[in-house]
Amino acid sequence: MVSGKFGSVIRGIRDNEARVRFLGYSVEAYKLAVFTLTACISGIAGALYYPQAGIINPAEVAPIASIYLAVWVAIGGRGRLYGAVIGDGFCQPVSSWFTGGQAPDVPLGFYTIKWVDWWLVLLGLSFVSGDAVMHQTALAA
Repeated sequence: MVSGKFGSVIRGIRDNEARVRFLGYSVEAYKLAVFTLTACISGIAGALYYPQAGIINPAEVAPIASIYLAVWVAIGGRGRLYGAVIGDGFCQPVSSWFTGGQAPDVPLGFYTIKWVDWWLVLLGLSFVSGDAVMHQTALAA
């Protein structure tokens, strides 16, 4: 879908909306189609999540879930679907290791680094460094 005409128009809208409109495409119709498609996929994902998890609580829709997704894409790479999968495959085991108490604390004498408390800082640094690497790669291409 994204490698055909539809994907080319969507990338064109992302890059230069006015130019795509000038070429005669209905930008609003394409945006509405993408919005509707993503809403349907999100609804199906939510319907499939409940039987797998067994319970839904307000913490499931916290902003941290969106932040995790952005980090996965920044670490795994933008532009392809497998980038988020690679980022998730890296972040989930590392997150479990740091927050599960398996990472040893680091005593500094005056302060002890507890990785449970510092995991979100490490995640933020990995997001910034992953995004910087992607930006440098894009500039080099």
